[in-house]
Amino acid sequence: MSLRNNIGIIIIILAFICANAIFLSFYKDVWWDSSVYIGMGKYIFFSGKSGLWEESRPLILPLILGIGWKLGFDAVYFGRLVSIIFAILVIIVTYKIGIKLFSRKIGLLAAFFTAFSYNFLFFSPNILTEIPSAFFVLLAFYSFLNNRFFLMGLFSGIAIMTRLFHVFTLIGFFLIFFFYFPGKPNFHKKLFYAALGFLITIIPYFLLNYYLYNDMLLPFKTQSHLTRTTGWMMYKEYGFYFAGLFKENFFLISLLSLPFAFKRNYRFYAITLPPSIYIIIFSFVRHKEMRFMLVILPFLYLLASYCLTQIYLKIRHKRLALVFFYIVIAIWMIMTFISFKGIFLYKYQRDDQGFLYFQDYLKNNNGNVWITNPLYALYSDGKINGLLYFYSSDNLIDFIGKNKDNVNIVLFNSCDIPCPPAELDSLCPESRNIMQNLLSKFKKIYEKEVDFCKYEIYRKPIS
Repeated sequence: MSLRNNIGIIIIILAFICANAIFLSFYKDVWWDSSVYIGMGKYIFFSGKSGLWEESRPLILPLILGIGWKLGFDAVYFGRLVSIIFAILVIIVTYKIGIKLFSRKIGLLAAFFTAFSYNFLFFSPNILTEIPSAFFVLLAFYSFLNNRFFLMGLFSGIAIMTRLFHVFTLIGFFLIFFFYFPGKPNFHKKLFYAALGFLITIIPYFLLNYYLYNDMLLPFKTQSHLTRTTGWMMYKEYGFYFAGLFKENFFLISLLSLPFAFKRNYRFYAITLPPSIYIIIFSFVRHKEMRFMLVILPFLYLLASYCLTQIYLKIRHKRLALVFFYIVIAIWMIMTFISFKGIFLYKYQRDDQGFLYFQDYLKNNNGNVWITNPLYALYSDGKINGLLYFYSSDNLIDFIGKNKDNVNIVLFNSCDIPCPPAELDSLCPESRNIMQNLLSKFKKIYEKEVDFCKYEIYRKPIS
């Protein structure tokens, strides 16, 4: 890429980096899921003697984070840096896809929309799998556009191993592949290379699952089960994502003109189908969060940028249209940055004395430890043996029954594992009673109430 021809994308990236640098100085809290990935990285590189393990999580991000921790970097800051780098790569690949499919201007506008969408900017320094996996999804799509089918399969496999449910995004252009290319020259060769690239990444993962769990599909099964039975606080109505996306960027209203500007070629179908399938499937899932839509934002912005260009070409007074466009862009940018005001006010982890005490306690205490929140172990190099938040009630009952004689320390917060509605989990009260009966036999060495949440540390009496 020559500097002169790509000065626009360079400016966007530099502005994006500056925005992240500003927000990082305020945004100190670490997300629940982020602490899990960091803990899993420790677990991998210390052969299970440090960290924690959740079998439902994919492996790519924990591997990357574990490398940084092994090299001696601060796990949180290294993770944030990695996340921002992946976000920059998403912006670049979005730009490249725009050039390939449409034009440099459309690619630049789509990259700009992606970079400064509130949720993309908000989640770019967070240590989560959505944006890294989105990068690999986009690479798979870019490889598809360039007829690099081995790379298409390879990056598709890596995307799934980074975030399992992004397989629903990949379905779109694989469907186009199987509808368009059969009957074309060298179809079987293309299929072979795509399958080879995909299997190179997926087969070792399945074999590892079989070795660890005696079930190649256990992570998929567990994640599917958790999707159905957890996150009930985040249950939303069917139209949540449609409303959220238009709130994210009101320029997406231009997609209503897409049927009138539709190009009847396989590449255009390929960019339209993935976000359509993905959003429809996820709209039926009750647990909804806008971060789940990050993977389709580049696709939607590419299509929206194309639609805006087509609308502009049909407008008679183009200078007036451009002035109006720049005014609306400015309003959108202001709204994006105003949305960040909550970050400056939110200080839960930094001010919660019970939470901070739990983290300090685990830095200096080892043994067989059970916790109700993975964030408590974020700065600990010890091994966490029991994840009380992770188990469904029947599995928690089973876990306590099998391991109650081995536990030494329990870090318990009453707000970490609330019982869901009875129709989702009828055994929850029983599991909590069994837990309390066990804790009653331990010595309580710490207790603090913060905002109606009881922080308690229990230690097994020395016999």
